[in-house]
Amino acid sequence: MNQVEQSVAEYVDEVWEDVVADIEQLVSYPSVAVAADAEPGAPFGRPVRDALDCALGIAQKLGYQTSDDDGYVGIADIPGRGDKQLATICHVDVVPAGPGWNTDPFAMERREGWLLGRGVIDDKGPAVLSLYAGAYLLKHGIVPRYTFRALLGCDEEVGMSDVHHYLENHADPDFLFTPDAEFPVCNAEKGQFGATFVSPKIDGGRIVSWSGAEASNAIPSQSICELAIAADELPAPVENADRLEITALDNGHAQIFAHGIGGHASMPEGTINAVGLIVAYLREAEDAFGARDERLLTPAEHEFVKFLAFVHADAYGRGLGIDATSPAFGPLTCNAGLIRVADGHIEQVIDVRFPDSTSADTIREQLDPLVGRFGVTCRVGRAKVPFSVSADDPAVKALIDTYNEFTGKHAEPFAMGGGTYARNFARAVSFGPEETGLELPAWGGQMHGPNECANEEQLKQALKIYIVAILRLNELEL
Repeated sequence: MNQVEQSVAEYVDEVWEDVVADIEQLVSYPSVAVAADAEPGAPFGRPVRDALDCALGIAQKLGYQTSDDDGYVGIADIPGRGDKQLATICHVDVVPAGPGWNTDPFAMERREGWLLGRGVIDDKGPAVLSLYAGAYLLKHGIVPRYTFRALLGCDEEVGMSDVHHYLENHADPDFLFTPDAEFPVCNAEKGQFGATFVSPKIDGGRIVSWSGAEASNAIPSQSICELAIAADELPAPVENADRLEITALDNGHAQIFAHGIGGHASMPEGTINAVGLIVAYLREAEDAFGARDERLLTPAEHEFVKFLAFVHADAYGRGLGIDATSPAFGPLTCNAGLIRVADGHIEQVIDVRFPDSTSADTIREQLDPLVGRFGVTCRVGRAKVPFSVSADDPAVKALIDTYNEFTGKHAEPFAMGGGTYARNFARAVSFGPEETGLELPAWGGQMHGPNECANEEQLKQALKIYIVAILRLNELEL
């Protein structure tokens, strides 16, 4: 270990208990961004503003110069010798806690070398790491070549309007990385496409209510559907019987409760969409009713559930006819997580992450035949093109080299389906702190799902990597 790495390791050991305590404090805020709850200086609601103030307070304690962009983005600076700027950006907002937690999601627990709570890995834990990474400079009296700016966003999980506001009022950093993804370095992000499928008007329907994920970018771990029929009239599940519960409600209706395996919309491998479990059961139950020349659902409901079977056929858009892949970006993913019954219609939202071999316009055109066949309305939402920065960029090389030296690996930059702040900046990548293939404890879960957890040793290693990377980036001509 060289002298710099030795100094960094000693610093991390010295501050680690403070790091954990600050993560715990930041996790305590239920900071779900809600633009409808905007107040002056708090464009995404008071809980997010409180979390931002907490993070800025941590920065002030560490010695940063702090300010904020009208409550959209927090700014923590370590002035440099020149005019150029090196930046990181994390976010203090989180997806809703959602069901399935075994602990209070906003009271962080420390267990067996892991941190447990909403935001510990996405992205409050990394936000604290970014502040302590820059604070290494302050601790050792280092005036950096480039101003180091730690940005703290407030609307990453919803629309990233925070960085749009920031960039209208501030110059683009000369280079930025965001600790909001997996190591080694993500230099390319898939495009994004969102749409809502709306059923025709349903009169006198049997489906009273239906819930799924709390956010479109979350794969639902639970789904609940209430049917206006007695529970004892429904057949017992055949497929997925261990994941479905049918109970009688006090109003004489039946409730179907599906237990899936949640996760992030861009990483469906290993997950089970709970809404899809209910779709499959409804199709199964309808067949059982049909065998008795009876109907479970109204004709309009029947057709829409039949359509939903195509939506939920898999997590890669094959049922919808929109599947695509490319060598650089990998396969398209499609998550159908948000579902509800409203104003006599059933609405299903999809979140699509697509490679550079297709486009939002192509996806929209490919949806038309199936949508038309079932008389479904398709409301198109967001659309973002794929984004990439060259793997040969010297700054990208500095990051990947630092990661490889710490881990002994020979990793290369990669593309992913997740959307980070990086795509909004001219020269930016995402850089950890997650590790692919890290085995979670039995009681722990992934980001965006219940029981979100982060490994302390993993976070410690990431902090060391970030500090050395910042030192090396200051040696480059940005």
